[in-house]
Amino acid sequence: MYTIALLVLFGFVAASVSSFALNLVPAIEKVPFVGKPEVLMTLVSVLLVWLGDVSILGAFGMGASAQWIDVVGSGIAVAGS
Repeated sequence: MYTIALLVLFGFVAASVSSFALNLVPAIEKVPFVGKPEVLMTLVSVLLVWLGDVSILGAFGMGASAQWIDVVGSGIAVAGS
């Protein structure tokens, strides 16, 4: 139950940070890959999961053998929520 709450909380934080960054720094939109809001939200989500050192997918039994795969997969799950 706490994992779902953490997933939703990280999703709200990632949405707020990416929206704030797009509004505050308009030069981000000129970067070809990162300028899209959904890509920036995914990158912020992966960064939050990495900084929080949590495994969202591992809590549901879908952990990976390599740590970076678990971090990226959990970040994508946060961005999808």
